[in-house]
Amino acid sequence: MAKSAVKAVESATQVSFTSLKDSAFQQAGAHQTLESVARFALTQIKDFPKEVPVEAKDQLYEGYRMKFNALQPAVMYAVINDHYIRATPEHIKADNVEKVEIGVPYAYSYSAQEFGKLANTNPALHALVKEIREKCSTYCSNRLGDLKRAATKILNEGKERQRGVNKDFAEFVEAWFKETAPDRLVSAKNRGDKSADDKRFNEAKVAFMVKWKHSEAK
Repeated sequence: MAKSAVKAVESATQVSFTSLKDSAFQQAGAHQTLESVARFALTQIKDFPKEVPVEAKDQLYEGYRMKFNALQPAVMYAVINDHYIRATPEHIKADNVEKVEIGVPYAYSYSAQEFGKLANTNPALHALVKEIREKCSTYCSNRLGDLKRAATKILNEGKERQRGVNKDFAEFVEAWFKETAPDRLVSAKNRGDKSADDKRFNEAKVAFMVKWKHSEAK
């Protein structure tokens, strides 16, 4: 890859900060963008986020794949004795060396049926394509999850306003364990927070609610 192309990729995929203040400014902008996209999705997709029709999901995933492709640019491979190795400058210059650029567009150029057959016809290529498709699929799923949570929050905020400010503490506790805490747990897990443990949270939730309901009944 030429130096100019490398710099272009770096500028597209890396974010730099001049200070904590600057990082906070950019974070707030990212949050605003996600909220704006969620509001747009609510107007464009019927019953979103509860339902996501195939057509809408395909469009969203197409956009997510474009971003993943920018974050994980294609790699040029040289095919040597049926093995795929990262191409060196010498490989790239050599006309007698088979080369293939493998990235998101290439990985998804295969239909599901074609990809399945590839495991038998070209296992080495299948392994490379499989890794890209799996990572991209996870990325897209996580981004859709972010969007759905943002949309759910918007809808719940509307419900909160409708209920008014007179909600008693018991309702607050119920809502926190049912909506707020699970959402924060998922976000923490996505950030890699080791303290975000589903089993631990659910056990603590059950223990708290048993005690809470028992005290309420007295």
